[in-house]
Amino acid sequence: MAHHAYVVTGESEQGIAAAIAHAEQELGLVRDNNPDLIVLRHGLFSVDDARTISDRANRAAMNGDQKVIIVSALRLFHEAQNALLKIFEEPPSGTNLILVIPSDGMLLPTLRSRLLPLPGSTNSNTVSVDASAFLGLNGAAREAFVTKLVDRSKSDTDEVKQAARNEAVRLVEGLMKATYAVRAREADAMKQHVLTDFLEDLSRFLPILHERSAPLKLIFEHILLVIPKGL
Repeated sequence: MAHHAYVVTGESEQGIAAAIAHAEQELGLVRDNNPDLIVLRHGLFSVDDARTISDRANRAAMNGDQKVIIVSALRLFHEAQNALLKIFEEPPSGTNLILVIPSDGMLLPTLRSRLLPLPGSTNSNTVSVDASAFLGLNGAAREAFVTKLVDRSKSDTDEVKQAARNEAVRLVEGLMKATYAVRAREADAMKQHVLTDFLEDLSRFLPILHERSAPLKLIFEHILLVIPKGL
């Protein structure tokens, strides 16, 4: 019997694509204009968002007996995770839930225990190449890295501009995963607080970076100023 609740870790759009592929290949759902294949994107996932998920999960499928709800979230409040426990443990028959997050280290053990890695996906907490390169630099080199990225985002060539925006998204997603990993190992409460504040900044920036008019220069100037020591 197939499981009904899965998790995909990594970059959000790649995770969503893997979840959609699972819905198509394993459950036979058609992607385009299908009310039973639902994709919900969130920055900070709240208790109200969790209640919305539960409400949608409890509705019957419209075009058959299978429904998939894909929930992408950059950060989930603990209260919101607790609100998801029941629906992720016992969803209605035919309802499948797939959670897409930067790192499974952000999950409470109670919610994590209800989720399996999505079959066929490349679940990974490995930091992206862009973020690894950035984190391997010192302060001045990081500034130069950001300056080159911002300059490329202003190119006269659309392909170059889009590539720079995509790189910016990968960089921030990678920084989030790296920060979650450091926070999971950190025992000092004050340092944990600093890391949490940085995660909140990143989670606010990431949805903005998906916009064509995203102010990359201002965003990365802020990141350079507040990035915690040890990253």
